[in-house]
Amino acid sequence: MRKIFNCFAVLFLFTISVSAQYRNFVELKDSTVIRGKVELSTKLFRSSKIIVNDTTEIPLSKVHAYQTTDGYFRRMYSGYGDSFAKRLEKGNIDLFTRTQSYGGGGSFVPGPNGTSMFVGGGMQSSQVEYFSKDGGELQKANARNLKRALFDNPESMEYLKKRDGMTVVQVLGVIAGVAIAATSLASQSDSEEISMPPGAFVGVMVISGSSWIPYLQKKELTRKAIKAYNR
Repeated sequence: MRKIFNCFAVLFLFTISVSAQYRNFVELKDSTVIRGKVELSTKLFRSSKIIVNDTTEIPLSKVHAYQTTDGYFRRMYSGYGDSFAKRLEKGNIDLFTRTQSYGGGGSFVPGPNGTSMFVGGGMQSSQVEYFSKDGGELQKANARNLKRALFDNPESMEYLKKRDGMTVVQVLGVIAGVAIAATSLASQSDSEEISMPPGAFVGVMVISGSSWIPYLQKKELTRKAIKAYNR
């Protein structure tokens, strides 16, 4: 009985493995689809490629899209080279995300004896969202593009109106933060010892909060608008 059970277990695991490989694929720019075990190979100073079933090597420059156990990835055209975006939502509107790296601007921080020092921001990264309507080209998920694509769904448009409200909050927050910081620094202008006063620190925090909190809420509203459209 145990031998029979073990045989069924091995057969079951083999079936799952074959099924997973069948779901994974590479779609070339000429629309050819190759199914099987898909692995992305990216090595420093070498051309990136995709390896199918441990044998077939395909240069990434020939790939339009691919799917692995990590998800579905589609090429970013129009000057993005061999960059791919990962799909988060599938439907009439597909939502994608891509990691974008950039150099941080840095900032001045209080130092000893009333001095201040500049601290570089280093390399930072953020998630940039894109979308595709009915399988079309990827577009950046900004207010203008989203409104143009989702205009025929009232529920989606309501979420986008709320998203616009978050932008207004950001602008007002930055203005308020700058005003608080400027007023506080002006009150220190006659002082011989220059340091960052509490008011200026509060102003910086207001600016930071008004940028990041609405930013996260805007992403959530974007996803709700797209989910409403896909229902």
